[in-house]
Amino acid sequence: MVDTASYFLIGITCLCFGLIVSFQIAHIRYCRKLTVLVRRSISTKTIAPVLAEYEAIKAKH
Repeated sequence: MVDTASYFLIGITCLCFGLIVSFQIAHIRYCRKLTVLVRRSISTKTIAPVLAEYEAIKAKH
């Protein structure tokens, strides 16, 4: 028979790993998005793409 404390520790460990993985996925996603915006800004030589993205995000909320 497995102790309840062992199940609790396994659950906490899985929760921590899940949080770490989800943070890394979100970080990679937003870094890629930022890279695309920077490239568009450099190619147009203006900050218009950044402002357009800001307005799009603002309109969603």
